[in-house]
Amino acid sequence: MRLGKVRAGDAAEVLAIPDFGGLDDIGAAIFMVAAVFVVAIVVVPLLLFGIELIALALVVAASIAGRTFLGRPWVVQATPSDDSARALTWRVVGWRRSAHLIAEVAAALETGLDPAPAEATELPPTA
Repeated sequence: MRLGKVRAGDAAEVLAIPDFGGLDDIGAAIFMVAAVFVVAIVVVPLLLFGIELIALALVVAASIAGRTFLGRPWVVQATPSDDSARALTWRVVGWRRSAHLIAEVAAALETGLDPAPAEATELPPTA
């Protein structure tokens, strides 16, 4: 292998500082580096978090729709704050009926009565 001769002009080109133009070009380059940094550190994680929230909302909506349209019963449970072993539990079909049952049970408990809703099936207490 034979090496060619190196001329003085070639060495000067290798060691020369590139021409960036004026200060406007350097400012634009710094701005571009900062913009890429902000996008990589801030915008991309926010987009990914937003996508996760959208996926979670779709799962929750699908589960509510499935329970509502497929007739799966909702479980409504009233647990006293002082005695969790004395929890009262009912099954009711339908979202509106469950909301009505919650209101009916809350009103009965506030007045000191034993709740016995007509639209729901009472479940035995769990031990």
